[in-house]
Amino acid sequence: MSHVGKATLASNAVLSPSHRATTSEHIQSVIVTAALHAADSPDPPNEYLANLPPLNAQISAKNFVRFASRCGFMFAFRDAVLLLLSWDKPLDTMVAMVGYILVCMYPRLLLLAPHAILLHLLLASYQKQQDLLKIRREGSPEYLRNMQNLQNMMGEISNLYDTASAYQRYIDWSDEKLTMSILQATLASAVALGIIVWWIPLRLCALVGGCSLFLANTRFAKYCWRELGPDAMVYAQEMFNGASDWYNDRQQQQPVKHVQQSQEQGTGQNNDEQVQVSLYENQRWWPGTGFAPQMLEGERNPWSDLSGSVQLQPKEDMAAPKGYRWSQDNWHLDTTGPWIDDVLGIEFLVSPEEGGWVYTNNHWEYEGKSNGKDRQGRLTRRRRWIRNCIRTTNDML
Repeated sequence: MSHVGKATLASNAVLSPSHRATTSEHIQSVIVTAALHAADSPDPPNEYLANLPPLNAQISAKNFVRFASRCGFMFAFRDAVLLLLSWDKPLDTMVAMVGYILVCMYPRLLLLAPHAILLHLLLASYQKQQDLLKIRREGSPEYLRNMQNLQNMMGEISNLYDTASAYQRYIDWSDEKLTMSILQATLASAVALGIIVWWIPLRLCALVGGCSLFLANTRFAKYCWRELGPDAMVYAQEMFNGASDWYNDRQQQQPVKHVQQSQEQGTGQNNDEQVQVSLYENQRWWPGTGFAPQMLEGERNPWSDLSGSVQLQPKEDMAAPKGYRWSQDNWHLDTTGPWIDDVLGIEFLVSPEEGGWVYTNNHWEYEGKSNGKDRQGRLTRRRRWIRNCIRTTNDML
């Protein structure tokens, strides 16, 4: 080795520790500066959202033309997936189904998905000997087909949005009873799903679901569904209505408020369990007629519990809870408050007015005792009727 080479190696050996020290100090300096900069920085949280171009008619037209000439691959992919699931080419669908089964049985194969996609693109490009992402000339048949697909896609998205808006009432609490039922069903199904996932492997669930999707798109399955689907929907609706009726009956039979009272009897033996049942009378204000027991569509019943989610019978027809008998002959009006939630046992401070009425806004929300001129806060009203009942002798034994 020459003297020059030895000198170079010696020089590198000498400078290497210093270089490492400089690099370490630089990294520490960058970290400290970054921490200070992150703590007090005027920069926006997201540069992309902060630097979006403003609305411009020329840019909009230009970008639309560019997008229409380049979006063909999206619709080609959509059509390919739909045809694959529809068994347009049974051999291809069978191969895809076998591949899906293998992925479900051996999830690690998903690591090869990028390689499989790249190989598919390479083979497709080799066979066609043309660009896969070709820009379509404006006015060409492919461009017009893209325009047609864009037109239909916008209509489908709008229809989907309108459909979702039509079902929004199920989750926006405009109908408290309906939304509460959906909430309870969601929680119950989440618990059931957790149990199922705990005992049944997730890969098996994915396997059954995916294969069912493939088989449901066969012509045989489509014909069976077309013939038997309406009857199945009617049967499912009847089952759902039966379950809803059973749930409402259970809610109505639940005692509203339990109060333990000690009552001295002859020899000083034992006490009867008194139950105080609450029933709420609801009315809404209507122009020309004033307050009346007439509600909006999908709203609470004229007679219900405090939340309005449980529909009850009028007080004249209200039966005692199961296992109890009335210990009072008549219902009594609560003119003082507070009101008590039947399920949670939470007290609500209210100030009943003349006739025991408590006035609320259009959404049945109590905003305090309001002036009679404040019509917005007095569009609805309700009052509480109470009656005591006692456990029957047979249930006490």
